[in-house]
Amino acid sequence: MELLRNDHDSEYGKRQSAVSSVSMRRAWTVTSVGWCCCIAGLALWLGWLGWRVTAPVHGVIGVGALLLELVAFSAALVVSVGLVVADLTSDPDRRRRRFRAHDRTARWSVATALDIEPGEPSTVGADDTGEVAWARHGLRVLAAPSGRHETPPPSLTDAAGAVIAVDGLRRLMFVALLVAVLFTGQAPFGVPAWWIAALLGASQLLLSIGHWLLSDRILRPGDRFRWSMGSIGAGLGDGVSRTGLPIRWTATMATMVVLNLSVSLRGLSDRWTHGLGAMPHDERVATMSVALVLVLVGFASLRGLRQPELGFYGATRRLEEGSTRRWALGATLAVAALGFTVGVLPAGAPA
Repeated sequence: MELLRNDHDSEYGKRQSAVSSVSMRRAWTVTSVGWCCCIAGLALWLGWLGWRVTAPVHGVIGVGALLLELVAFSAALVVSVGLVVADLTSDPDRRRRRFRAHDRTARWSVATALDIEPGEPSTVGADDTGEVAWARHGLRVLAAPSGRHETPPPSLTDAAGAVIAVDGLRRLMFVALLVAVLFTGQAPFGVPAWWIAALLGASQLLLSIGHWLLSDRILRPGDRFRWSMGSIGAGLGDGVSRTGLPIRWTATMATMVVLNLSVSLRGLSDRWTHGLGAMPHDERVATMSVALVLVLVGFASLRGLRQPELGFYGATRRLEEGSTRRWALGATLAVAALGFTVGVLPAGAPA
């Protein structure tokens, strides 16, 4: 009997060792693919930036757009390196167990993927997830001084978490630049050839897949985009709502309304009113398309944000505030769809 038990334990140990070996090889394969995707994505993005640097820059808007692109590339580089370091130094099983214990907010997802402790934001205010305060904490981490008696500089994983935390601020600057382009009619650069544009698109796709694989499928493709639209401008101010409305919901809603109105004014102006400066057709279509993509991602973000409490402003029983807000957003979206439709028509085509 003892001999049979020893044989059974030996066979069980061999099976467990084989399963562990297969799991390790599979994890290493996934990690290697993630590394390759990130390296290829950054290389393709460098190809796009090489074209941007050599292409003519149009005024102050062009300089601002180029600076924002360089900041975005630097942020992607820091996040990629931070995920690689976290993947090499942390325990994936512990990350998965810890992630299942928390909801999918930005700071918990990023902290889990990078294997860092998110901590509690110092001020939450009316923001239900604390990501506004989290962004301010991210700014403090990035600005941490170094020296003999100063706070030590952040680690690579801390820096990566801080970069993702302040994505809302970068998104706000991008939206402001996009609105300026729509109102002035001055594009930051000319429309590139299709293969140049494909470099940028492929780089973003590869980086998203690489970050997804390196984070044990926690940072899904499109998460950073959605989070940045859902926390646009996070980090500005003191994070305390003085209107009773959730900060993130208000900022996202206002951004979508501004983008809708900007698209409608540009399309209607170039087609009928001519109140704004003329904009070349290809540049107009590209700019309005980017704006509408931001609006669609804003809708996806808005669905996951805490909604304002009905009746805060004493609405009457005949007209709920929620219906009023939905009608306002729907009206601006309809006007934007009209402006986009007439704006994409070639010059001289019947509207």
